Amino acid sequence: MGIQIGIGLSTEKDVFRATQAAVMQAKSNIHTEKIDLAIVFSSIEFAAHPAFLKIASSLLGSARIVGCTGLGIISNTGVFKHGLAVMLLSFPEGIYFNTAYVKGISARPAVSAGGELGERLLYGFKNIRRDLSVIFSDGLLRDESSFLYGLQEKLGISFPLAGAAASDNLAFKKTSVYFNDEVFSDAACGVLWGGKLNFGLGVKHGWKPLGKPRYVTKSSGNIVYEIDKAPAAEIYKDYFASDLVQLRKELKRISILYPIGIYLQGEEEYLLRNIISMEDSGALVFQSDVPEGSLIRLMIGTKESCLAATAQAAEEVKNGLRGHASNFVFVFDSVSRYILLGRQANKELEIIKDRLGKDTPIIGIYTYGEEAPLKAVNYQGRAYFHNQTIAILGMGAY
Repeated sequence: MGIQIGIGLSTEKDVFRATQAAVMQAKSNIHTEKIDLAIVFSSIEFAAHPAFLKIASSLLGSARIVGCTGLGIISNTGVFKHGLAVMLLSFPEGIYFNTAYVKGISARPAVSAGGELGERLLYGFKNIRRDLSVIFSDGLLRDESSFLYGLQEKLGISFPLAGAAASDNLAFKKTSVYFNDEVFSDAACGVLWGGKLNFGLGVKHGWKPLGKPRYVTKSSGNIVYEIDKAPAAEIYKDYFASDLVQLRKELKRISILYPIGIYLQGEEEYLLRNIISMEDSGALVFQSDVPEGSLIRLMIGTKESCLAATAQAAEEVKNGLRGHASNFVFVFDSVSRYILLGRQANKELEIIKDRLGKDTPIIGIYTYGEEAPLKAVNYQGRAYFHNQTIAILGMGAY
């Protein structure tokens, strides 16, 4: 017997009516009284009314809840800027899971917070095979990469992991994660699965390298001071033949279409980094770390290359499933892709449905970053914090 799934979606303006409608719709679709886990994705206004989760929890009994906020939500029926999506899961015998959260991440080293989440997820998994973890984190954390590293030190550096960094409406002010009946910022939560589980993971972005390779000659964390021993912003000033004032006016467009790509030894794709700001000194501030000594390229993306990457990621999911069908699909999709595609954003959903089954339950969120491995040459190994990427995860029981 496979995993039982029920999805509910509401775009009602009233947060509490939307919560009740989405949960009850999901319950009517799952066709079982036994509900183990609820995945909850919402637009940002729901987090301003934390009581909505208490309503959801009261309707779901003992089911555990995890999720986060996003610029928009994704389901089989479309892409929505406002709304709440709920996926209820009932697992057959032989599939095990645990949920956990950690808060107050910025008050300590991020690697320590990641390690704590890993320890909490592992609780109860003694002598049980672990297969996969899915995590949701505050999208405004300063050091997502170190947080991931701490998590993987506990779960295993090559342990399969995917997830989403929560987003808001591009205000970059406050994002939230959901755990049971509480709403947290400066926090992360996740699920660890094991047992008779089958899954396929696809990760792609579609941006291509431009110009010659360069080296980061001075950086600290997410701030790059020098590239090839010149102020970092020169890479953009040279390419666009513009001064810093003009580049700042075009920063949103430049960051989406022309991010930096970090080359990683043995990996097939570059790891992308969005620019947050350009400093007067010529330093570039990115959304996550860019290590000193990195080999980098200026990258370019188009709508066509973006959609082609979505198709490739969906095919990777099919390959990972090895001929088995997925019971449901998670989609963690960058807000940059949403902005780039504009009115064509629904095309990504149609591509996924075409490749993975039109009737396969789908739930997803638009993110400020995606946690997933890069497709490695000889193994699917360490997870990284990505920008401008789509991560698709298909899961099922065997």
